[in-house]
Amino acid sequence: MAEEWSRRWPDDRKTAKIISTWEVWPRSTGHAPSLDTLGKLAQLYGCRAADLLLDWCDYRHLDEAGQVRTLGIGPGDVDKAHTGSERAVMPGEYIEAQAMPQTVITVSPAGAAGSGIALSAPLIETFRRLTDTYRVMDYQTGAQSVQPQVAGHLTHILQLTGKAPTTAIGRDLYQAVGDAAQLAGWLAIDSQHYGQAQSYCQIALAAADQAGDRGMRAYTLGVMSYIHLHAGHGQDALKLLSTASELATKGVPPAVRSWIAEAASEAHAFAGDPSAGMRALHQAERAFDGVTTGNTPAWLSFFNNEAHAARLLGRAFMRLRRPAEATTALHEALNLLPDTFVRERAGTLIDLAYVCIQKQEIEEACHVALNAEALARATASERNLRRLRELLVELMPWTGLECVRELYRKLLLDY
Repeated sequence: MAEEWSRRWPDDRKTAKIISTWEVWPRSTGHAPSLDTLGKLAQLYGCRAADLLLDWCDYRHLDEAGQVRTLGIGPGDVDKAHTGSERAVMPGEYIEAQAMPQTVITVSPAGAAGSGIALSAPLIETFRRLTDTYRVMDYQTGAQSVQPQVAGHLTHILQLTGKAPTTAIGRDLYQAVGDAAQLAGWLAIDSQHYGQAQSYCQIALAAADQAGDRGMRAYTLGVMSYIHLHAGHGQDALKLLSTASELATKGVPPAVRSWIAEAASEAHAFAGDPSAGMRALHQAERAFDGVTTGNTPAWLSFFNNEAHAARLLGRAFMRLRRPAEATTALHEALNLLPDTFVRERAGTLIDLAYVCIQKQEIEEACHVALNAEALARATASERNLRRLRELLVELMPWTGLECVRELYRKLLLDY
C-alpha cells in the first residue's frame, strides 16, 4: 500500500508505518484518516470509503504485491488463488456481517457508484430529505427496519465527495454526509453495535470538519457520548461533552447547545453529581428559550419538536431522581408524541416506569413497563429491551408481588 500510494502521489509519499496507523484505527495505536485519505485508500483498494470504515470486509486479496510476498504466488496468479468463488474469504472476514446480515454493504470498484451523476444543490436537498425520511421511519418502526437503507444511502453520498462543482455545493454535500452518518450512528447505538456507531460518528466528524460546521461536530461528539452513557460511564461521557460544549460556545445554534447540556445533565447523574446535573439542565432550558425553527439545523430539527424536548427533559429529571418534575415532563411527552412514533413512545414509557419505582408505585411501574415491552418488541429495539431488563434489577425488592413476577416472565421467558 505504501509503495503504491507513493507511486501515485509522489508529492505526498507515505511509509508503511503511516499506512498501518490508519489500518489499525480505531484501536488506541491507530490514527483516524481524513475523508481525503479515505478516498485515496479506497482508490488503492478498489472499494468504497464507507466499506473501509465499517470493517465488514477484508481487502488483502486486492494487494497483489502483498500476495506475492506472503503467499509466494506470481503477480499473474492472484486471481487463480481465489478459484471457486469471486474471491477468497480471509481470516476474520464477515464477523460484523454475521452479527448484522441485513446491513452488509457490497464491495464495488471505486467510482462505480455515482460516477455519471451531476452533483447539484437540488440533488443534495433530495439526499437531505431522504435522510429525514429514514429518521422518521426509525421513530416509527425501529432502527433495524432502516439500517440497510441508511447504510446504502450514506455510501451513495460518500461516493460523490470530491466531485462538487463549487465550494458551496461541496460544503452542502459534506453536511449531508454528516447528517446521514450521525443518523447511522444512532441506529447502531440502538442496536448496541457500538464499534460500528463509533465508525459512523468518525465519518460525521470528518464531514463536519470539511463543511466547517462547528455545530455538527459538537453534536456528533454528543452522539458519541451516548455510547458511554449506555454503559453507565458518566465520566467518560462528560469528557466528550466537555469538548462538545467548548466547540458550541460561539457561532453554534442554540438547539445544539441545549441538546449538549441536556446530555451533560444525564452524564452528571451517572457520575453521581446531581447538583452539576441540575445546573446543566438549567443551562439547557436557558439555551432552549432561543431555539426557533429558523435557527435550528435540519439535522437537529427533531429537537425543536415539543414532544422530543419534553421527552429528553423528562429523562434528564428521571436520571437526576426528581420524580415529580420527571412525571410531568414524561406525561407531556406521551401526550404530544404521535402514536406512530413507536420506538420513542417505548423509551418514554421506560423512563416513566423508572420514575414510578422512584415513587414506589410498583404496580403502576409494572403496568407501564409491560406497555413499553410490547412497543420495544414491535420495533426490535435492543436498547429499549436492555433498559427494560435493567429495570428488573430495580424491582428485585418487590419480587413477591405478582405484577413484578409477571413482568419478569414477560421479559425473560417470553420471546
